[in-house]
This record gives sequence, structure tokens and C-alpha cells, in this order.
Amino acid sequence: MDDSAAIEVNVSSARAQLPTYIELASEGQYVYLTHRGKRVAALVAADVAEHWEAEEDAHWARRVAEAEESGTVSWEAAIVALERDR
Repeated sequence: MDDSAAIEVNVSSARAQLPTYIELASEGQYVYLTHRGKRVAALVAADVAEHWEAEEDAHWARRVAEAEESGTVSWEAAIVALERDR
């Protein structure tokens, strides 16, 4: 769903009608909560949030694997290199 189909509602209004906005989000609508005109949070369907959580987990797992492949440097060696480069 693109941003043009999203709903923006201020936090106070959302609080008063939260079940309505939760239902809209569960049906696939993006509901942005605003405070003083700025987006501060979003309600999205749980499967959307779970998808992005899995994407983030996969991203960090790849970063860890890349770091492990490049090897490590001992703390002492890192200090020596930092001191040398001053």
C-alpha cells in the first residue's frame, strides 16, 4: 500500500477511537499517529510488522556473519594501532 492511501490521525483522536484504527490497520491500512503535525508512530497489520522484524533480524545476522568472516583483533592490538595512528 502506498503512502497516499495512508490515514493520519493525531494521538488524542486515535486514543478516543483506538478500536476503529486497530481494525483499519489489521485490514491492511497504514495508520500514522501524529503529534503536533509530525508522524510519531504507526499502526500496521501484525503480519507487516512481523515481516519487517524478520527483515531486520536477517540484516543483522548478515552483518554479524560478515564481521566474523573478517576476523577479530585483540583489544591490546587495537589500542596499539590507535595509539600509533595518533
